Amino acid sequence: MTHELISTTSILIILISICSILLNFRNLIILLITIEIILLALCLILSTHTHTLLLTLSTIIILQILTIAAAETAIGLSILITYYRTRGTITLKSLSLLRG
Repeated sequence: MTHELISTTSILIILISICSILLNFRNLIILLITIEIILLALCLILSTHTHTLLLTLSTIIILQILTIAAAETAIGLSILITYYRTRGTITLKSLSLLRG
């Protein structure tokens, strides 16, 4: 595969994920998954350009993005599971009932 094809595919994945966020804004698990897909597509674009330009700093940035994405997913999923156990639903509409 050429680098242009990989970059084009990654941009297409990002656009599809953004459309999915706009269409499914009520289900929080789908929102969490699409944010993860966007971050992975960004890493794919960055790794493609790292390979062509032979940059080592970008590799460190890719690892940081993947680490932050994994932590964000783990924390978000644990919060959603806890909220589902107490309320019984995970819709965005029910999240407006949260109080500090």
